[in-house]
Amino acid sequence: MQVTEEPKISIIIPVYNVEQYLRQCLDSVVNQTLQDIQIICVNDGSPDGSRAILQEYADRDSRIEIIDKPNGGLSSARNAGIAQIRGEYMYFLDSDDWIEPTLCEKAYYRLESTGADVALFHHHEAPEQGQEIRQSNPLVYSRHPIISSHASDYINFIEVTWNRVIRTAFFQNLGVRFPEEFLPEDLYMHWILLVNEPHVELIPEKLYHYRLRGESIVGKHGSEYLGRGCRAYSLIKGYLQNIGKYEQYRTLLLSEKISRYRAYTSSRKNVHPDALRWFQESLDDEEWDFFRHDPSLKPSSRSVLYLLGDKSFYWRYVWHTFNSRYLGNIAKLIEGILRSYRQKIVRKHELRIHELSEQLAERDRIIVHLRKHQKITERHVA
Repeated sequence: MQVTEEPKISIIIPVYNVEQYLRQCLDSVVNQTLQDIQIICVNDGSPDGSRAILQEYADRDSRIEIIDKPNGGLSSARNAGIAQIRGEYMYFLDSDDWIEPTLCEKAYYRLESTGADVALFHHHEAPEQGQEIRQSNPLVYSRHPIISSHASDYINFIEVTWNRVIRTAFFQNLGVRFPEEFLPEDLYMHWILLVNEPHVELIPEKLYHYRLRGESIVGKHGSEYLGRGCRAYSLIKGYLQNIGKYEQYRTLLLSEKISRYRAYTSSRKNVHPDALRWFQESLDDEEWDFFRHDPSLKPSSRSVLYLLGDKSFYWRYVWHTFNSRYLGNIAKLIEGILRSYRQKIVRKHELRIHELSEQLAERDRIIVHLRKHQKITERHVA
């Protein structure tokens, strides 16, 4: 299989110490139903057998291009891949995960038929052996629309880059790259993409398989991830100020920042002792004033201010603590009952959504083919 000079989609795969998972990832890519793709594998100085596996696959499939570079981290590897993109659309895939065989085809035809800049989709979570199986996110989120072309509607969508295919021209026109320092680079890029208001289309299907690994970047460095996550929000704030959109997104940005801290401290048994200091140091005077006085901030988020030394929110914090510690068992029991009922509804709903998604995919293909036929006819008439 050979790649054309202008492939439909360029897939960038950073590779580092993933020999255990790499074959499954590459198999899912080379077997895509949309075959006109460019596969850019960036070997980020991997010391294990990953490089040999890449060469094995490249020898069999000429669409695979290997870039070798010294280890520089995920952002550095992605940026190296971006420099080699030739496709009309671009996609970032993590090398320890895998994708559905129709991902590229469905994303391509949705983007082509609608003229959208970004196609979003959902994912499965794949625990490793011995891990607790978590319920995958349903296709419908209460705070996410099913059909919307407005980017701001998706700002709370899961903040990663592997759940979207992007129009290359739109991305290149932004003139941005992944920040090459250890922070949630996906969080930063997610915001940069959506605050520039692309036309977004949602494919209501789970097309990505996310592997839950304890030794992944997030799993190994959870505490540092929080601290540097605060740094990411500061970079996003600076970007919004530079493009004149900070006031528009301020409430959402700062609410998300404090929510990240709350999620980290409430979901871990051993919270890093420096976590509170990291969060305190990341707040400037304007943000402190916002957290204290802005009426749009949720009371549950304000309760964090007690931990930061503002005793005026003491009782809100007490209630938050009581609710989370003592009512937790009752809440879990009710949640279990509701989950069982909800799963029945979700299964029925997902089946219907899958049928509608297949119909949309067929519609997208027909529209694209009709446009091509129309162009050919117009050339013959001329």
